Amino acid sequence: MARLRSLPAVVAFALAAGCDEANAPAPIGRADSPAPEGTTSEASDTGDSSGGGSVADAGSDAGDDPRCAMVDLLFVIDNSSSMADEQASLVASFPGFIADIEELLGQASYHVGVVTTDDNEFNGPGCRRLGALTTQTGGDGSSDSICGPYHGGKRYMTAEDDLEVAFACAARVGIDGAGVERPMDAVQAVLTNDADVALCNDGFLRSAALLVLVVITDEDDDHSAADPLGWYASIAAAKNAERVVMLSLVGLPKPNSCIAEQWDGKTGAEVAHRMIQLTGSFPYGQLGDVCAASYQPFFRAAIAPIADACGIPLVPD
Repeated sequence: MARLRSLPAVVAFALAAGCDEANAPAPIGRADSPAPEGTTSEASDTGDSSGGGSVADAGSDAGDDPRCAMVDLLFVIDNSSSMADEQASLVASFPGFIADIEELLGQASYHVGVVTTDDNEFNGPGCRRLGALTTQTGGDGSSDSICGPYHGGKRYMTAEDDLEVAFACAARVGIDGAGVERPMDAVQAVLTNDADVALCNDGFLRSAALLVLVVITDEDDDHSAADPLGWYASIAAAKNAERVVMLSLVGLPKPNSCIAEQWDGKTGAEVAHRMIQLTGSFPYGQLGDVCAASYQPFFRAAIAPIADACGIPLVPD
């Protein structure tokens, strides 16, 4: 039985009110017109985040739309030494995010997976290579738990799991990973069903599903193979870009919630120019400030691009 939490019949998706002009969101970038570096569509972590909208109900369940009858959510989580607070914030924001998605899409079929930005030496035997879905954590800052297999022996979570509990276990991957983060290499391994992780990820990705790709890191990806154009091309080759919602919690240019000097190697976040460029290349891309005190406004705002990708109109309250 699904254990996704339900919300009132209002799906809040607008950006937080009270943002100044310099921090106002830019239109979401498209592949033929990438957003300039530094433009964002993230929600502010301050002020009123209650502005929103609701699903325009024409008498049918939004979840009946075949475009979004299946949703694969892949969380790529930086497991380097500076990410303890960010992992805690992600775990805290997840219940509201998945509840908002359920409110939008109804009883869709959900797959939820977690991978790290480095080889995960604490994962289950045979699944410690970059891009393998997480079923076990260990080390400093982690849940230090055996989280899976999940319901039915799967290595990914579904609505048959208690998602709040299962995600809280898997997403606290810890901070003992290398400082050479490779989030896009991890994504590539998952999307191409790399031979090293194929058995570890069996059944997770579905060709007909909407892919919601969430990347959270406090450094830019300077180490994965290729560059933003190459990353976009490889993702689009594996999955129609119109069927990808890319949500990136990364270091943004000022003004942001990072320390005054932006990044000292442990606190704040490096401006992620390459990840910003990649995210802006997708039809449904959204940037968020990884230094924000709370990620709840970011994920609430993320309902809008998900609705757009599903062809579901949202109307102001």
